[in-house]
Amino acid sequence: MEKKTYKKWSKSEEKRMVTMWKNGLPVKELSKALGRTSSSVNNRLAKINSQVEPRVFLDKETPEPEEKGLFARLLNLWRSGK
Repeated sequence: MEKKTYKKWSKSEEKRMVTMWKNGLPVKELSKALGRTSSSVNNRLAKINSQVEPRVFLDKETPEPEEKGLFARLLNLWRSGK
């Protein structure tokens, strides 16, 4: 049986994960988008938690135009399975 190996996190992967996490995507979707297991994403979030600001949820109903664009890109990324 082949042993599973640890895949090192790059800074760009971490930044991408944190951005998606801050925008409210669940860990399951983060893991799909990053090609990692849910436990790997959870562990990484826990490890860098002191460097990550907590999620900020909008109190307003309509997002700003730049927020709409980011959300649409994240949703498209999630739907494409990349």
